[in-house]
Amino acid sequence: MFVRSLDPGEARKLKRVATDAKHRCSRIRAMILLASATEMAAPQIAQLYLTDAEHVRKVIHAFNDRGFSSLDPDYRGGRPKKVTPQQRDEIVCVARARPDSQGVALTRWSIAKLAQHLAEQQIARLSPTGLRALLDEAGLSFQRTRSWKWSPDPEFKTKAERVLGLYRQAPSDGPVVCFDEMGPIQLIPHQGAGWAPTGRPERHRATYNRHGGTRYLFGAYDVHADRLFGRLRTHKAARDVLGFLKTIRMRYPAKRRIYLIMDNISAHWTQEIRQWAADSNVELVATPTYASFLNRIECHFGAIGEFTIKNTDYPDWDTLAKAMADYISLRNRTHGGGPIAQLEARRRVA
Repeated sequence: MFVRSLDPGEARKLKRVATDAKHRCSRIRAMILLASATEMAAPQIAQLYLTDAEHVRKVIHAFNDRGFSSLDPDYRGGRPKKVTPQQRDEIVCVARARPDSQGVALTRWSIAKLAQHLAEQQIARLSPTGLRALLDEAGLSFQRTRSWKWSPDPEFKTKAERVLGLYRQAPSDGPVVCFDEMGPIQLIPHQGAGWAPTGRPERHRATYNRHGGTRYLFGAYDVHADRLFGRLRTHKAARDVLGFLKTIRMRYPAKRRIYLIMDNISAHWTQEIRQWAADSNVELVATPTYASFLNRIECHFGAIGEFTIKNTDYPDWDTLAKAMADYISLRNRTHGGGPIAQLEARRRVA
C-alpha cells in the first residue's frame, strides 16, 4: 500500500515538516510519507527509518484518513490525576481562605500545613510537591501582603484635570511651577551602586551616631521651561514654606501670574500663605488628597536621591548642599531649554 496522491502544495509542506517540525516523531512520519509517495514498499521504508512495517502502514493509513493532523504526536496524559475537578476547586478555595477562618489557629498556610489540613478534612491526600504544582496550575503563588490606598477626595477628578490641564497647555499669562519638599535627609553613609572590581564593592563606614540632625530640600520645578531649583532648609514649618515661596515669586516679573502646584499638607495651606498668594499674583493649585504623584517635581526628587544621596557619605551639610546645587545646575544645562524655555526667558526679561 502507498500514500494517496499528493499535490505539489502537500508535498512541499511534508518536506518542511520532515526538516523543521518540533517533534522528532512528526519528522519521521513526514519522511515515511515522502518515501511512500515514491512507491517505496513498507518493509523498505521500515528498514530505512529503523522501525517496523506495521508502523509504516499505520502512518500511511492515518494520513490518508486524517491528513496532516495525523503527523502530530499523540502523547498520553501520564498517570491519572489524584484529584477530581471538584476536589481541585475545593482545594483552591481552602488555600485562598485564611486558616483562622477554617478553624485553624494560623494566619497563613504553609504547603505542609495545608496538605495536612486537607488530609484531616478528607478533602484530598496530596504530597507537598503535588499540592504546590496544583496551586501553581490554578494561578496561586505565595505573596507578601500589600497595602492599598486611593484618594477619598470627592473632587479628585476636577483637581486632577486642573493639574493635568496646566501640564498639557502652558498658560499665556505665567509659568506653571511645582513645589514640594524632599526629606528628611541625614548625614549618614547611604548605600547605593557603582562600578567596582568584581567581588570587591565600595565600602562605607558604619553608622554609630548621627549628630548632624536632618535637613529638607525645598524644590521648585518650572514645568514648561523645564527648569529645576532648590534649597536645603533645617525645618519645613509653614514659615519656612512661605519663605521659599517668596523666593519663587522673586524669580518672575510681578506682572506674570504663577500657577503653583503643591500637595495638601497643612504647612502649605496656612492663612498666611493663602493671603500672600492672593496679594502676590499667585494661584495655589492643589493636587487631590493622597495623589501627590501628580506633582511632577516628585520625579526629579527621585533623580536627586539617586545621583546625590545614594552611595555617599558627606562630611557636612555644606558639602551636601554644594553637591545638590551642582547636580541641579548640571541637570538644567543638559535637560532645560527648548522653545518654551526660551520664550519664558524672554518674558522674564520683558
